Amino acid sequence: MNTDIIKQTGSHYTSNELSIFMAKLLKKHYTKDNTYTNNSDMLNLLDPSCGEGHLLKAVEKEFSEIPHKLIGVDINEEAAEVARNNLNKENTTITTCDYLEQIPEKEIDLFNSYENNHKVIPDKVDLIIANPPYVRTQLLNKSTSETLVKNYGLKGKVDLYQIFIAAMTNNLKENGIICVITSNRYLTTESGKTTRKMLSENYEILEVLDLGDTKLFEAAVLPAIFIGKKKSQPNKNINAIPFTKIYETTDKHDEIKESASIFNLLQSESGKYFVGAKKYELLKGYLKIPEDPSDLWIMASPENIEWAKTLRSNSNKKFSDIFKVRVGIKTTADKVFIRNNWSDLPSNITPEPEVLHNLISSRNIGKWSLDHGYTSKILYTHEVVEGKRKVIDFEKYPRAKKYLDENKEILSSRKYVIKANRKWYEIWVPQDPEAMKRKKVVFPDISQSPKFMVDEDGSMVDGNCYWLTLKDGNSEDYLYLAAAVANSRIMSKYHSIEFQNVLYSGRKRYITQYVNKYLLPDIETEEAKEVISLAKQLITENDTETEVIEEKIEQLLNICFKIN
Repeated sequence: MNTDIIKQTGSHYTSNELSIFMAKLLKKHYTKDNTYTNNSDMLNLLDPSCGEGHLLKAVEKEFSEIPHKLIGVDINEEAAEVARNNLNKENTTITTCDYLEQIPEKEIDLFNSYENNHKVIPDKVDLIIANPPYVRTQLLNKSTSETLVKNYGLKGKVDLYQIFIAAMTNNLKENGIICVITSNRYLTTESGKTTRKMLSENYEILEVLDLGDTKLFEAAVLPAIFIGKKKSQPNKNINAIPFTKIYETTDKHDEIKESASIFNLLQSESGKYFVGAKKYELLKGYLKIPEDPSDLWIMASPENIEWAKTLRSNSNKKFSDIFKVRVGIKTTADKVFIRNNWSDLPSNITPEPEVLHNLISSRNIGKWSLDHGYTSKILYTHEVVEGKRKVIDFEKYPRAKKYLDENKEILSSRKYVIKANRKWYEIWVPQDPEAMKRKKVVFPDISQSPKFMVDEDGSMVDGNCYWLTLKDGNSEDYLYLAAAVANSRIMSKYHSIEFQNVLYSGRKRYITQYVNKYLLPDIETEEAKEVISLAKQLITENDTETEVIEEKIEQLLNICFKIN
């Protein structure tokens, strides 16, 4: 398929190697299950988004000694025809239909699709193996999206794969087993909480594999494999669920082994490995599901889980107790509003300095302070009048007005701005300019390592960054303490254990739901006061002995949090 069709349908077909790996996982857990060991009946095995049939072909081989019927469904007739030609027609039925359209409501009998007057998809199947499509519901027809989300009890911004998981759960027999590969986002994000809750309530979770940035698909998707046995009772085995987690690493290691492929590596012990020229860290352990299963699931070693527990017990406050976490400005037309060369414009359209403001963005933010190798300014379209934010009347700034007029075609094409009864030249999300003038902590949304700085100059903050402002009644010293804690190895380790979110090449997300849960020591201790003093030294004096001071901060924080 071409790139446009892949994006529209979310169809990223499963490679042969990955298909074989998943089929072996399904077979392993099937044969472990006493319910099925002595079952001589014909198994119904479903792939509800079978594409060209790679998963079914792998299952056909793995289950060759067990009586089974393969059932494939796909919305793409060309792909379905390829699947028919690739599989044994005697025990395989491939049909072309929209799997989700067969379930208009939960309580209605499922899958009334027929072929030659015979039911193609049984109401309940024994086994499911799947690689459902990756499409955000916002890209679907609005009515279809709202109906699907409502029918499956999901909330907020969800992906089509989450709806598929709910549909497959309805279609699976009691004690039936599912092996599904999806995006790993539901493991680590707030939007995945309904999916986590649904999986915990409907399955005995057998195994979870976070395949991280292994690039097993062409799409920018970090995949995970979930294997579970459907149960009407809540999962009783929540503290002994094996997990595997693998991500590329840039860390230097004294000992590093080699593996022939990602799939060989997944069967190895925890450690660091070369696969070709790339280095990966493999971690195996037991999944920790919290009492509220909608909370983030923890994939960490018992030692790390205990370490994080100790850190929490020795902390004094969370960031959310002291700060409000905000996202930066969203212009939706950065090329017009943000430049690092405003002075290169003709003088008659160079905006007046009153409406140009220094901008902190992911391009110029550094650990502790700005990287002055790149500076940019934003043409900001709002001002505060009598305590309220309002859009600027640019008649009083003729050069800026002329510049905006010259870019009117671009700016007025933002139909959502006009629809919201806003001025065509407005920044879409201006945030709070008054709060932005205050002293604040700023940090990038995505970074390989923590980059928390204290802005003392009242700069604007770009939408690729977040910023912390003090809640009323809290000392400004908390800003410096927060920067020191957030930049520390201690909090980096805590972030990795608790939030699990890693993108490509070791980059992490630093978003509200994570940073709100960062921990602070008691600010009144002598050690915390010294940390604040050292952080101020790094931030305001641009000290040349940064590494020495950072190490001293680490030692003091170890004392503050009582970490050995």
